[in-house]
Amino acid sequence: MHTPSRHPSFLSRLLVQSGGTLIAALALLGLLAWVAAYGWINEMARLPLRNEIQLVASRIVRDNHLDLNAYYWDEPHHRLLERHVDPYFLQVFDAEGHLIRQSANIRLLSDRYPEVLLHAPVQQEPFWKPLQTFQVGEYRLYYLVFPLYDPAGRYLGAIQLARFEPGFVALYRQLALGLFVSWALLSGLILMLLAASGRRVLRPLHELTRATAALSPEQLHEPIRLTSPLDRETAQLLATLNALLHRLHQAFEELRRFTANAAHELKTPLAILQGQAELALRRPRSTDSYRAALRQILNQTEQMTRLVQHLLLLSRLDQPETVFPFAPVDFSKLVAREQELFATRARTRGVVLTASLAPGARLYGVETLLQEVVRNVLDNAVKYTPQGQIDVVVRATGNHILFEVRDTGIGIPREALPHVTERFYRAPQTAPGIEGHGLGLALVARIVALHQGTLEITSEPGQGTTVRIALPALSVPASEPTPIT
Repeated sequence: MHTPSRHPSFLSRLLVQSGGTLIAALALLGLLAWVAAYGWINEMARLPLRNEIQLVASRIVRDNHLDLNAYYWDEPHHRLLERHVDPYFLQVFDAEGHLIRQSANIRLLSDRYPEVLLHAPVQQEPFWKPLQTFQVGEYRLYYLVFPLYDPAGRYLGAIQLARFEPGFVALYRQLALGLFVSWALLSGLILMLLAASGRRVLRPLHELTRATAALSPEQLHEPIRLTSPLDRETAQLLATLNALLHRLHQAFEELRRFTANAAHELKTPLAILQGQAELALRRPRSTDSYRAALRQILNQTEQMTRLVQHLLLLSRLDQPETVFPFAPVDFSKLVAREQELFATRARTRGVVLTASLAPGARLYGVETLLQEVVRNVLDNAVKYTPQGQIDVVVRATGNHILFEVRDTGIGIPREALPHVTERFYRAPQTAPGIEGHGLGLALVARIVALHQGTLEITSEPGQGTTVRIALPALSVPASEPTPIT
């Protein structure tokens, strides 16, 4: 069994799962923003170099050679070093990679300025590639190396153009740092907002937990009411819990009634047994008196035995895990055997019991339980029919076997009909002196439900009662019936 302390709280799961997902998405968004900014900065940095290279190339490339004098080399940004003129350091190389001309400001910058191609010429640098830089003294420069071709596509040489690096690399780092700080602050804000929202959502659940824990068996009939604002899901949970508590209250009340009724039903025969035994032992009696007392004791013992058997059977039917031995049953033969027994009892009361049993009415069920159904229905018909007749019918109708018992007895009041299958229920107008415990029809209803059948009872006071039971026929394909819950 898992204890609540071993499970993560809803708030922690909300922060880890939802918060983690949002923070990861925010980190991915920041990374994409940095990559986009990184590519844009690279492109903006290379653009002026690329424009200058294309200008120089358009001037010096002739049909099949390089004409270096065609370009004006005395532009201020090729002669001066002052940053306000944005100096460009221009070098032209021949096809063999030899330096053949460079701008005047290169010598002003340093005599250690590289006079070789720093890498192979490339027409277009990809945006994701970092800027190529080199260091000359205290200056850091970035550059491009561009190939030169004649109209026929022959390689003529290359242009290597450099410019002061105005802090693009530092800008990468600053942008990354700014995005990281923003991500960290927003992540903290997200977690704080989620925590606040989670606590607000959990407030009615905590209140519901406390209210449920404080419930006692005597309070199950009282619905739980919460003062905190409820969302739809919490309100549905509260309504479901209150409905469950109502069902529990009804079950407890039914159990209390069941216990009280069972005690009452057992108390009467036990009192009679005790009274007969005390009366028999009070003084010496004749053999006939002892026999009469023993017959009374035996009669009460049989009633108690039948009551206990019914209670045990109902208990088994109430347990979902109970497995009953289902098998094919000839229902007509079963009813015929029971009808013969009850026909004798009916004749002694001046009641005619007739039977119309269709042969071959077979079904899939538990024979001992079906026998209890037939016995209880016929027993009620005989007990509550002081005169007239009882008709028993078994016939096949479509996919069902119909068992019907009609009598001309005292009937059942209309207001009592919905309750006749409740345990220990006996209509207030039941004829005095008729033995019974109010368990017969309750047992019938449970067994019929176990067999996936239907039970219908109709009655008119003073005119009689009809009990109709429909059970699936053996020809109907069905899975193994399961105990009802």
